[in-house]
Amino acid sequence: MAIMALLVGLLVPALRSARAASQRSACASNLRQVHLANVAYSTANDGRLAPGASEFHRNLSRWFGTRRDVREVFEPRGGPLSVYLGPEGAVRQCPSFMPGPRVNGLDFEAGCGGYGYNNAYLGVREDRRDSVGVRLSSIARPGETVMFTDAALAMPAPSLRLIEYSFAEPPMQRDSNYPLDPSLHFRHGGEASTAWADGHVSRQRLAFTRGNIYGVSESQMRNLRIGWFGPATNRFFDLR
Repeated sequence: MAIMALLVGLLVPALRSARAASQRSACASNLRQVHLANVAYSTANDGRLAPGASEFHRNLSRWFGTRRDVREVFEPRGGPLSVYLGPEGAVRQCPSFMPGPRVNGLDFEAGCGGYGYNNAYLGVREDRRDSVGVRLSSIARPGETVMFTDAALAMPAPSLRLIEYSFAEPPMQRDSNYPLDPSLHFRHGGEASTAWADGHVSRQRLAFTRGNIYGVSESQMRNLRIGWFGPATNRFFDLR
């Protein structure tokens, strides 16, 4: 019995490690698929990437899906990338992401797979109109510009939890010093899987965070592993 207990004690960590590695691999594959879908979209649309939220004032469309009414959740179909995401037209869910239960319709972006799009810079035109994204050729440093990454939004009530959120927000509002809420999720052992504009996928470690407008504190954000990697600037989101 003692030998069996010892063997189990040795085996369980190995199994956990193998499972985590498998989940990281599946997540990276999902991100590559979404990146390729966006590149395919650009090929069919004069070199422009997909919009992250076309006609944002109507709030009925996201890069991954659509909805008929603002009181409904988004469905993972009918979005600009849906036709390029295989027969089901949906983003595959990150196997390491377990969002909390839906509460009062706040999880309206369920269906994005647990991934966020660099909409602030890539999902809008150079003149900021949101009907279509930026030209792929306009990205000066594609190997250092985030396209998609693990993402989530932290909500404090009725209990602290994570919900799906389809945007990877930069640290600061574009062309200003206004701080934005963190949405990058470092769910893989403290790392976030990230697909860059050139197509390579890497894992990045949490560097800093802050509280959000919903009342989640900085320390809670850190415990939830929500924040940013890299410097406290828009360096890895900007086109320049």
